[in-house]
Parts: sequence; C-alpha cells; structure tokens
Amino acid sequence: MAVLKSNLCPTCGGLLDIDLDKQMYICPFCGVSFDYEYFREDNVKEVASKAVRRSEFGSAKDAFDFMLSKDPHDFEALRGLFLCKNKWTDMDQMHHDSEVQVSADEPTLLNAIEKCRPEHKAYFEKVREALKELRHYRDLKAEAKSISKKKEKVLETLHGIQDEHYTTTHLFTEFCDEIRQMGAKAIEAVISLTVIVPLMIIGYSIWQRSWGIIIAIVIIAALIIGGYHLIKFLIAKYLEKSMVPYEKEIAELTEQYDAKNAEAVQSNKKYKDLVQEFMDMDPVPSP
Repeated sequence: MAVLKSNLCPTCGGLLDIDLDKQMYICPFCGVSFDYEYFREDNVKEVASKAVRRSEFGSAKDAFDFMLSKDPHDFEALRGLFLCKNKWTDMDQMHHDSEVQVSADEPTLLNAIEKCRPEHKAYFEKVREALKELRHYRDLKAEAKSISKKKEKVLETLHGIQDEHYTTTHLFTEFCDEIRQMGAKAIEAVISLTVIVPLMIIGYSIWQRSWGIIIAIVIIAALIIGGYHLIKFLIAKYLEKSMVPYEKEIAELTEQYDAKNAEAVQSNKKYKDLVQEFMDMDPVPSP
C-alpha cells in the first residue's frame, strides 16, 4: 500500500495518511476517513506548498509523489522533490551560494530534466548549469587558496635566508670590530711600555730615512681595510643571490593567485547571472 502523509485531520488535528490504492484519507488517531474527492489536485498542491513552507519536507515529498502518480510531468512536483531533497523552502536559496551544497548531478534534478515537459526543460537545465558553474567557482577558490599557502611557505624560507643574511653580516662585523679593538689595545700597551720622546725621535728618523717602511705600512693598512669591506660586500652579494630564486617564485605565485582570484570572481558573477536567469523564466513561483 502506498501511503501519503500530508494533511491534518479536521476532526482531531492528527496527521492524516493517504492510501493511494484506495484513494482515501485515513486518520490513524481517530479513525476518520475521507474519500478521494477530498484531495482534489488543487488541494494536494496546496498541501504540498504549505508543507514546504513549514519545512515539513517528509510530508511535502509524499504530496509531490502523489501528484506525479497522477501526472509524471508535473513541473511543481518535479521541482518540489528537488526542494525537499535539499531541504529548501524555495529556489531563492540558490542566491546564497555559500550555503548551496547540492551537486549538478543530483538525481531529483536529473529526473526533473528527463521527465518535465519540453517547455520546462530550459528551466531545469539552467538550474543544472548554475550548479556546474558554482562547482567551477569553488574549484577556482580552492586552487587560489592552495597557491596562497604555497606562497606563505616560500615567504617563510625567504625570511629565513634574510635572517641568515643579517646574522652572517652582523657576526662578521662584530668579529672585525673585535680584531680592531685587540689591535688598538696592543698599540696602547706598546705606547705605555715605551718612552714617548725616544719613540718620537725614532719615528722622525724613520720618516726621514725609511720611506719604504712607511709606504709598506700604509699599503698593509689599506689592504686590511679594503679586504674587510670586500669580504663584507661578497658575503652580502652571495646571500642576495641565494634569495633570487625564492623572490622569483613568490612573484610567479602572486601572479598565479591574482589570476585565479580574478577568474573566480568572474565565475561567481556568471553563477549569479544564471540563477537570475532561471528565476526569471520560472513558470510557477516556488511554494
């Protein structure tokens, strides 16, 4: 026996069962029954519409199934089963794309496309096209998110190299500073252990007679200072060069992310346009 649970008993208020074989309403609570004439087609549609609006999807589905038993091509019943399957009270739910979880291959939608009348096929096909576009939009957003995560990892690596750059340069500078300080202390010690005047006389004698030694000292000092700055420069250049591949990868990932994001924006717009299109061609307003 096929049973349709749909309306309330006018006697006791209990939920009525409908025996499709006997074509009668039966109240399991008070035993009252109503013949087939009680639930004319218009009445069943009203029952189904009210059940959907109240989110009583079980009762609504039974009513829509009953309508399809009389007319397998009924637009409202075919769409109603799609609503019940997704627990939607109306098709306006499609406007809230973040909450739409239904697939374009939902059986109730495919059945509606197959069973509906020719003049209604475009409506259901447009619904399916919109759901396909929504899937495409979500795929694009997922790809953009994946690219963003990859970029974050590369940035972490780059920041690590930059920290290494700073640390290496800083340590080298500190090392050279310590060497200079040690040299200055050694000179101070020598000065403190000698007589200033003799040193001045010796210095004057060297100045007069030993240009070669003075020039050698100047050259050595220049080599030390120049070597310090050259080594520091080479270290900086080496570390900067090591960052180039990562900077290039970040630039490429940024470009990919922007492209995917722009494509996703266009896809979302297309989805919303498709939703509006089938809403505009709706032959019968949603329940």
